[in-house]
Amino acid sequence: MSTYLVDNSIWQKAGRSARISRRLREISTFHVVMTCPPQVLEYCHSARSEFEYFVLRGEMGRLFPAGIHPSEADSLDIQEALWSTGRVRAAAAFDCLIAAYAIRNDAIVLNSDRDFGHIADAVGPEFRQEYVPE
Repeated sequence: MSTYLVDNSIWQKAGRSARISRRLREISTFHVVMTCPPQVLEYCHSARSEFEYFVLRGEMGRLFPAGIHPSEADSLDIQEALWSTGRVRAAAAFDCLIAAYAIRNDAIVLNSDRDFGHIADAVGPEFRQEYVPE
């Protein structure tokens, strides 16, 4: 059993992509799905009304929260690795934070955008991610 941190690129596309939906079901059946503050903030930011905000927040509240929080240095080291490998703007600040949570909690980031692939290339094997195309 592994721990997965599911990026919002997966949550947002799960309703319209059979491949993503299938992989998300497989993971949630056999593995632990973890959340972290920056991922939950991004997820809830997509709400279009106060009611929807509370629905989205409730959904995230049912998942396993990250037990270990990264330090400022953990996130900055990831950003620095991106800079050092010529990927200056390849991943947003929140993605660096999410990756730091994944590393500290030994989790795999499940995603459907290229940002986490850039982080993996820059950081190396200590950061694990799984890309699921639409």
